[in-house]
Amino acid sequence: MTIHNLGSKTDLLSIHNNAVVSATGAGTPANVDLVDYEGDVAFIIDAAAAGSGVTLTAKIQHSNTTTAGDFADVTGGGFTAAAANTAFREKIYLNSNDLRRYVRVLFTVTGGSGTGAVSVQALGSKKYS
Repeated sequence: MTIHNLGSKTDLLSIHNNAVVSATGAGTPANVDLVDYEGDVAFIIDAAAAGSGVTLTAKIQHSNTTTAGDFADVTGGGFTAAAANTAFREKIYLNSNDLRRYVRVLFTVTGGSGTGAVSVQALGSKKYS
């Protein structure tokens, strides 16, 4: 199933609520349960400039549990790193069948303390809707 033909059956999932990301760490909420979803999931990041000399990178991770240490990087789950102090927006598609039950976003902040707000959302389709 693809997202473009599901219309009202597509849900918006908050992978990271809009907030300033000042340091390296996982987004909030800490994990999102995909057990009820199937097919492609679109992950969308929208980030303000992180600050002078500051670079922000983000990647999707997954796990079979909600334990922080169990999360691993998803192949193809990295967003393109933006140049220092640059706002950016990007979307990536991952198939829920290739993902473990829980997903989260992990941010890496380099070059100082980040000052830009970031939001990561996902669009997914429920199996039985």
